[in-house]
Formats: sequence, structure tokens, C-alpha cells
Amino acid sequence: MKLLILLQWTIVAAMFIAAAVAWPFVPETIAVHWSLKGQADGYANKLIGLLVIPLVATLVLLGLELLPRIDPRRANYASFRSAYAIAKLAIVAFFAAVDAVLLASALGRLVNVSLVIAPLVGALLIVLGAIMGQLQPNWFIGVRTPWTLSSDRSWIATHRAARWVFVAMGLAIVLAGLEQTSWSLYLAVTVCLLGIIGLVAYSFVVWREDPQHR
Repeated sequence: MKLLILLQWTIVAAMFIAAAVAWPFVPETIAVHWSLKGQADGYANKLIGLLVIPLVATLVLLGLELLPRIDPRRANYASFRSAYAIAKLAIVAFFAAVDAVLLASALGRLVNVSLVIAPLVGALLIVLGAIMGQLQPNWFIGVRTPWTLSSDRSWIATHRAARWVFVAMGLAIVLAGLEQTSWSLYLAVTVCLLGIIGLVAYSFVVWREDPQHR
């Protein structure tokens, strides 16, 4: 557990160190946004370009550290402490990977950003799907619908289903990123929409059958 926390902050620190090392070698203006075709279409000065992702990652990690302290159901976090730590590590690692792509581009490396980012998003969803079934009822993390929040039975059943839905969505997004074809993009959008709608509907069905729902 402590190792996972150490890794999270080590990754964040590495992002700032990488920015400092790259600083003398990047131009004053660098690309920070790309179109779906992988063409740069947004630029910023290097102060913003090199530091925005590390700063966002830091704020996100601090926010995730704070949430269990203010959650009315904070007592449940103890039962999924490891899963929560893995989720935080995956999120920070995702930011670091995106930051590495931005740095490579800023340093003049030829990077097909659209080929890299989508698989990273898909991989993050797959990791989150792997730990989804371990999440216990809380107000901030997981599939939060009016019905999962008011029925523990709905929460547990929905998150068990969410494991497979998130993995399916992640795989579809990875495929779309690697294929970069219209059919793979439509497939990814369809899988994600159906997955989200299906989880919401399923949470309601289980909630309605729970005699102890609130």
C-alpha cells in the first residue's frame, strides 16, 4: 500500500524533473493539442506546455487523497484501499504517459499523437475496470447513479457488471486508436454509449428489486 503511494508521488515528481531537464531544449512555443488526425492545432508557450500536465496531475492526486476524508461513507474506503490506490496510480501514470508524448513532440520527435493517446485512454479504462468490482458504496468513486447511491445491492451488482463494461470500452478505444478507421471509431462510440446506458439501466432495475432501497 505504501509502495503504491510512493510510486504515485514519484511519478508526479518525475514529470516535473522531466520538464526541468527538457526546458533548455524546447522552443518557446510548443504544440499542446492535436486533431483526431494527429495534426497539431493548438499551441502554448513552453511554461504552460511543460507544466500544465504535471500541475493537473498533482491537483488530481491531491483531490483523490482528500475525497475519502470528506465522503459521508468514508468508513467503506478501508475495504477497498488497495483498489483505490491502484486507481490513483493508473490515473497518474496516464497523465505521465500523455506528458511524455507532449515532451517528445516538443523535443522534435515525430509522434503520431492520435495513435498513442487513444490506446492510453483505453488502457486506463481497462485498469479501472479490473478494480471496479472491489469498490464499495461511496459518494465519489465508481458508477454513481441515483440508484447505486441509494441501494447497496444496486451498487454491488452494477459494479460487478461494470468490470466487463469498462474492459470492453477500453478494448474498443484501444482498437479505434490503433486502427484509425471510421468503422473502429463508430464501434468504440457505440460500445461506450451502450455500456454507459446499460449500466445506468441495470442500476435502476436492481434498485427497484431491492426492498431496502432508500
